[in-house]
Amino acid sequence: MSIGPPHSDNPLCKKTQAAESNKGAIMEVLKTELPQNAIVLEIGSGTGQHGATFCASLPSISWIPSDISTDHFESIISWGKISEGNRISMPRIIDASLPSWDVSGLDVINAIVAINVVHISNFNVTLGILNGAQKLLRSGGILYFYGPFFQNDNCTAESNKFFDLQLRAQNEGWGLRNLDEITLLANDRNISLVKIIRMPKNNLSVIFRKN
Repeated sequence: MSIGPPHSDNPLCKKTQAAESNKGAIMEVLKTELPQNAIVLEIGSGTGQHGATFCASLPSISWIPSDISTDHFESIISWGKISEGNRISMPRIIDASLPSWDVSGLDVINAIVAINVVHISNFNVTLGILNGAQKLLRSGGILYFYGPFFQNDNCTAESNKFFDLQLRAQNEGWGLRNLDEITLLANDRNISLVKIIRMPKNNLSVIFRKN
């Protein structure tokens, strides 16, 4: 079955191969992990493909896209316009590493998702996402990470080790994050790891819940 919103051949709706490859597998996870009628804040929306895809297949959710700059906003807005039900809001500028995000007290956020973000950003972005989840999520809210990670008690795939070296050569602040370290930092913020799901190509879906 094809996974994706209608009219996704719109030239203003930019696409990445990574998002095309992973969206179906991620959607199957979110189907079971997101609460009904969830309002989801996405950190690092990029092209906007994910929000449009997930809203098309999960009709009860609403999506708040964000990015660190306006460079992707045309694509995000274009994806939003072809999504049924006007459930994708206008994108917001959010630098996750900063203590203040473009989220008001009127925004009710049930879930925060970061897909392929933490390994291509400095570690203060990872810390910022955890801090944002602590601040914004109510009890029972979901924090979802997707991507490659290191784990202390598991063998790491050689492809991930090589990918980590490539990332660090590109930017010394980038690289695969240690999931055990993230879990400890999350615990300090009253956020608990509830599930790790192995995904294609040595990626993980990691689900945390606000206590």
